[in-house]
Amino acid sequence: MREACLDEEISKFMLLAAKLEFFLVNLTQDFAHVDGETRVVRGVNWDRIGQSLEGKHPFEEFDFVGSGFQVFKRTTPQLLVAKDGSGLKWDSDEIEVWSWQVLLGRSYAQLRNNVAHGNKAQLSAPFTHDRTREFLEAGHHLIHFIAGEYSSDESWSYAIQFS
Repeated sequence: MREACLDEEISKFMLLAAKLEFFLVNLTQDFAHVDGETRVVRGVNWDRIGQSLEGKHPFEEFDFVGSGFQVFKRTTPQLLVAKDGSGLKWDSDEIEVWSWQVLLGRSYAQLRNNVAHGNKAQLSAPFTHDRTREFLEAGHHLIHFIAGEYSSDESWSYAIQFS
């Protein structure tokens, strides 16, 4: 039951992350990685979003304790690493999170990549199971914070429509 519940938490996080990312790149191409030749959007430019946030909320002055996403400043999610030969493993590279760019590009984006591409049920890392939930909850807080900075309403999180 515990793993099924985590599956649901991950699903909700990924859907919310997808909505935020589309909202941001649709808001301004400055927030997108755009292929210069083909004009294909290749992802979110977290550095530019970090620079924009720095102008609104200087990193050194920001109240991370009250934000709900302090964990992203305190530590970084693990990395999924290819072992020499074959196979995968979880590893760490504790780095100092000193700017919005690092917080978004290394901490938040790594969480997003981990839950999109990593499966701790198949590649267990028992010492981080509780951290996964902590990061997911913090991810929700961070997503809502970012969205609130660039949208005055909840339209960014409306149901996805395919027509």
